[in-house]
Amino acid sequence: MLERLKSIHYMFWVSLIFMIFPILPVVTGWLPVWHLLIDILFVVAYLGVLTTKNQRLSWLFWGIMLVYVVGNTAFVAVNYIWFFFFLSNLLSYHFSVGGLKSLHVWTFLLAQVLVVGQLLIFQRIEVEFLFYLLVILAFVDLMTFGLVRIRIVEDLKEAQAKQNAQINLLLAENERSRIGQDLHDSLGHTFAMLSVKTDLALQLFQMEAYPQVEKELKEIHQISKDSMNEVRTIVENLKSRTLASELETVKKMLEIAGIEVQVDNQLDKASLTQDVESTAAMVLLELATNIIKHARAEKAYLKLERTDQELVLTVRDDGKGFATVKGNELHTVRDRATAFSGQVELVSLKDPTDVRVHLPYKERK
Repeated sequence: MLERLKSIHYMFWVSLIFMIFPILPVVTGWLPVWHLLIDILFVVAYLGVLTTKNQRLSWLFWGIMLVYVVGNTAFVAVNYIWFFFFLSNLLSYHFSVGGLKSLHVWTFLLAQVLVVGQLLIFQRIEVEFLFYLLVILAFVDLMTFGLVRIRIVEDLKEAQAKQNAQINLLLAENERSRIGQDLHDSLGHTFAMLSVKTDLALQLFQMEAYPQVEKELKEIHQISKDSMNEVRTIVENLKSRTLASELETVKKMLEIAGIEVQVDNQLDKASLTQDVESTAAMVLLELATNIIKHARAEKAYLKLERTDQELVLTVRDDGKGFATVKGNELHTVRDRATAFSGQVELVSLKDPTDVRVHLPYKERK
């Protein structure tokens, strides 16, 4: 139990400082001593809500807090209405409610209606005082739903950050797999062959078969040169991106982000030059990343086609789009396209958002 109390966020403990207001009248004699027991019960219920994992107990403690605020406001002093802030904090940061669908919210609002109804019917309060109470309750409710909204936005940002981290992990994993496969395919058998030929050359040297030793050393030398060329090729390939591999990566990224994706690839990959393919791949990856991070889309459409003179990439989504065009939108994509004498066209700002990238096309010779 002590460990659970230690786990309570310090801000919930700070809120308890306001309990001085109901305790002070007991100390001064304005309220009877037994009322202190009710205050203690409220504090126990408050801490109980924060520590219990049992749903029934949680509702019991929540009910005690509601009865405390409603009962004291109606029968002791109307200033107890400020204790709705205790309930507000729990709704915002403990129960993590998302709107009016929550039963906790409805009981919270019902308690306010009961307080106002009791004061109107049984105590016949004046209109000016009723206005004062309604202003307080409106302030409490606005603050509550404001805090809920802030928490929801924070949760969305946190979820998006985790999603982006997962996507980055996927990209890194793809690169590791690609590098590992290339090294395995190109260098694995090379080192095995060098080992065998080195052993053979040593045996021939011990047998003083020098012509054969010279032959083996020349072959080892040639294998080493070929391996160096293969390593250079691998390094060059790492600097460039193949459109096919990036297209698969983009599909996985969008699917991980919960975005339904449709791909219409009309390109003949064999006819693309390496610089066109690499630029198109990087542009496609950048546009997909923008959709995931900013668009809040549910569906995306990717189309790759070419005309006689250019390669055209169309990326469309049903997200929030652009409110206005200031000229600096998609600057990273524009920089990549401009460096290749290409153009970025915003065909539609939203409903749907439609971006089209034109790159000069060259046939592979």
